[in-house]
Amino acid sequence: MEDDQEEHRLRTGLPAPAPAFAGSVELSRNSIRDSVRKAIAAWLLRTPSIATRKNYRRDLGQFLSFSGIHRDRPELLLETRPEDVASWREALQDQGLANSTVARKLTVLRSLFSYLQVYGYTGANPAHSKFVATPPVPRDGKTVGLSPRDCRRLLDAPDPSTPVGLRDRAILATLAYSACRVGELVKLKVEDFKTSGEHRVLSLYGKGGKERTVPLHVEAVERLNAWIACSTITAERSSPLFRPPLTSRGRGLDGFATRPLTVRAVEYLDEKYARLLGLDPAVTVHSLRVTALTTARERGADIVDLQDFAGHSDPRTTLTYIRTRDRLSKSPAYVLKY
Repeated sequence: MEDDQEEHRLRTGLPAPAPAFAGSVELSRNSIRDSVRKAIAAWLLRTPSIATRKNYRRDLGQFLSFSGIHRDRPELLLETRPEDVASWREALQDQGLANSTVARKLTVLRSLFSYLQVYGYTGANPAHSKFVATPPVPRDGKTVGLSPRDCRRLLDAPDPSTPVGLRDRAILATLAYSACRVGELVKLKVEDFKTSGEHRVLSLYGKGGKERTVPLHVEAVERLNAWIACSTITAERSSPLFRPPLTSRGRGLDGFATRPLTVRAVEYLDEKYARLLGLDPAVTVHSLRVTALTTARERGADIVDLQDFAGHSDPRTTLTYIRTRDRLSKSPAYVLKY
């Protein structure tokens, strides 16, 4: 009977049932469908990052699939209740996903419903933390950090006698001394390495199109200058700063392409040197960002300055990058004696 009524509503365009918690809504189902579709599109466009939109779209699609909601009927999303979101959370955990991943997916869903409310939806947010608890996430992230000694070994691993080696030394120094994300590094252009007063700086373009200026350590400046001089790209101001060699076996002796390195290429070169040095297999290119923030904090940098240095919107995010190297050395475990 309910299915017949629903089919009748779809044919006639009669008012749809009110969405969860919404009270009375005198709109046709087609009108609601159109509004929700436009709201979702606007929500995705809110961020200028294509990668972020792709991730949001994927997470939303996973929830729709779990809930049995066809993409052509997005208005059914408004009938979502807290228990539906909680069931999704448990299903994600049963799949073995990390708490941080589950928390991120719930945050995406919560963000969408908050946006729908601003867009005119009168219901409650079924993914709100007051309805559905987010699984606990450890304060420390999972990315492995490097000790200062191992970081130095990694910085010195590339061969400085070849153009590719000079490039790799500049890349590793940029990552270690600017704490930039690998996605920010591959976007760098020659003109982003500049002078500001007495400082040599990098202009970095982070998440959401946010720009920040990071002063560089003298070693990073020297390595960048060596790479630029070797590659003869000084005059190519608007071209990529880091680029692949023309041929894989030429080691850059026959020149470099004009396209930027990919994120995967930078990840691979970091993994290659870490493997050659016998470092922890869990070391990734992101480890240099963690190492930079941890080391700076250990040596007295203020958390607010670190937040700005890292390009974080929230200092709590910055804290997740700070590893507990020295605190482990001071553990009460080492003073126990029986």
